[in-house]
Amino acid sequence: MFYQLVSFTFPEDITSEARTSFEDALRSLPGKIPELEDVRVIRAFDDVNVTGYVSVFASEEDYQRYLEHPDHAPIGVLAESVCSRIRRLLLDDDRPSILASGQQDEQLSQLA
Repeated sequence: MFYQLVSFTFPEDITSEARTSFEDALRSLPGKIPELEDVRVIRAFDDVNVTGYVSVFASEEDYQRYLEHPDHAPIGVLAESVCSRIRRLLLDDDRPSILASGQQDEQLSQLA
């Protein structure tokens, strides 16, 4: 599976209607873009100005098709107009780890 996590930060003066309209536009994407398997639009618990967006794809190729889909572009334009900051993280749980077996646990234990 391939995941896109996006953090949308809104300015403090955004209206409730504008924010809700943007979030509803995100929620509408699965019915328009077939490669999009699932979507979660969630307001952040620890920051009232942030909405998280999690999208799920079967593969990185499906994610690329999603980016090229004509219904995706208007969301990007809308996001740029209503958000003060946008951060994106891409995750692929099908790709083998670049760390050798056991190294992940070693690195995590060093952080604890």
